[in-house]
Amino acid sequence: MRGYKQFEGNPRPGDLRHLIEIGLTENVINENGYPEPADTVICRVWASALEAGNQTYRAADTKNAESVINFTIRYREDVKPGMWVRFLGEKRLITTLGEYEFKRRYLGLKTSIVKGVS
Repeated sequence: MRGYKQFEGNPRPGDLRHLIEIGLTENVINENGYPEPADTVICRVWASALEAGNQTYRAADTKNAESVINFTIRYREDVKPGMWVRFLGEKRLITTLGEYEFKRRYLGLKTSIVKGVS
């Protein structure tokens, strides 16, 4: 994920206009003893969203399209990479976290979603 826009600027509370869900997928053992993925919503927060780039690449003889969106939320310590963000009905994986000016006021979330296109 090189060449994408980084976390910059000075966010303001009025910029947080999108309601998003942040969650975690955990494996739960079903009645047959097999693990099944189960989504747990950790929080619903207001966020700003900025499209950070798109790219198409080939992996394992398949053409993939990756879309990256940067979100800015109020600072939370319980948000980690590997969690997901539900935005406009899509679950996007949080790949990177970033802080603005290291003041622990806002937290930047770099999210991506990859889809096979061929």
